[in-house]
Amino acid sequence: MPGVHRPTLVACMAAVWVLWGSVYLAIRLVVDEADPFQAMAQRYAVAALLLAVIAATRRGWRTLRVTRAEAAGLAVTGVLLLGFGNGFQALAQVQGLPSGVAALIVATVPAWAVLIRLATGDRPTRATWAGVVMGFCGLAALVGLDQGGGGAIPALAALCCLGASISWTIGSFLQGRLALPSDVVTVATYQQLVAAGTSTVLALATGEQVSVTYSTRGWLAMAWLVLACSVTAYLAFAWLLVNVPLSLTATHAYVNPVVAVVLGALVLGESVGAGVLVGGGAVVLAVVLIVGSERRSRTDHLTGTEVAQPA
Repeated sequence: MPGVHRPTLVACMAAVWVLWGSVYLAIRLVVDEADPFQAMAQRYAVAALLLAVIAATRRGWRTLRVTRAEAAGLAVTGVLLLGFGNGFQALAQVQGLPSGVAALIVATVPAWAVLIRLATGDRPTRATWAGVVMGFCGLAALVGLDQGGGGAIPALAALCCLGASISWTIGSFLQGRLALPSDVVTVATYQQLVAAGTSTVLALATGEQVSVTYSTRGWLAMAWLVLACSVTAYLAFAWLLVNVPLSLTATHAYVNPVVAVVLGALVLGESVGAGVLVGGGAVVLAVVLIVGSERRSRTDHLTGTEVAQPA
C-alpha cells in the first residue's frame, strides 16, 4: 500500500480491532446500571454532538447539510444499524446474554448478508456458501451447547441479539444503495442522532426510567462507549475505508468477537464453555471464509458495513 503512513495504518487497525471488540463489554457494564434503550439514547446523543463538531471543524458547518433523499437514507440506516442493531443487542445483555456470546452472534452478519444478496439475484461462490453453512451451524452450536457452568443461554436473549444482527444486516445492505452524504463523518453524525431518537422512542414505549446515576465504573464505561467506540473507532474506520483495501479493513469482523470473548472472560468472568469454543470458533472461521472468498471474487457487494460494524 504505497503512500500510506504506516504508523497511522497500525493505529487505525488497532483502534478498529480493539475498540470495536470492547464495545460489548462496555455496553454490558452500562446496562448493569441503567435500562438499555435510554442508556443507548444517552450514548448516541453525546456521540452525535461530538461528531457534528468534528465534521464542522474539518470542512465547515456546510458539510452537515443534507438533501431530502439523503435525510431519508440516514433515517432508515440509522434506525436499522444503530437504533435497532445496538439497542436490541443491549437488551439481549440485560436478558442474560454474555457479552462475548453477543459479539459472536453479531459476527454472523456477513452470512445473513449473503442470503439477502441471494434474494436480489446475486450468486455467491461455493466458498461463500461453505462459509454461510459453517456460520449458521456455529450459531446453532453457540445457542444450543452448554456455556460452561451457566447452561444454555436464555432463548429470549438469543432472539433479541439475533434480531439485532438481522437488523444490522438489512441496514448494511441498504446503506450501499440509498442516497447518503459523501462525507463519512456526516453520515455517522446523523445516523447516531437518529439512533438516539429511536432509542428514546423504544425507552418510552417499554416504560424505561431515565437515569444518569451511574457508579464510577458505569460512567467510565459510558465515556468509553462514546469516545472510544462511537467516535475514535469510527473515525479510524472511515480513514481505513479511504486509504486501504476493503479486504484489510474487513478483518475487524473476525477480530472483534475474539477480543470481546477475551475481555468478557477477563473482566466479567464470563464462562468459555463448549458453546463458545465450538460454536464461536465456527462463526469466526465462517466470517474469515466469507470475507476471504468475497475478496478473491472481487465482488462489489461486500461493503464496510456488511461486515459487523458495532459503531
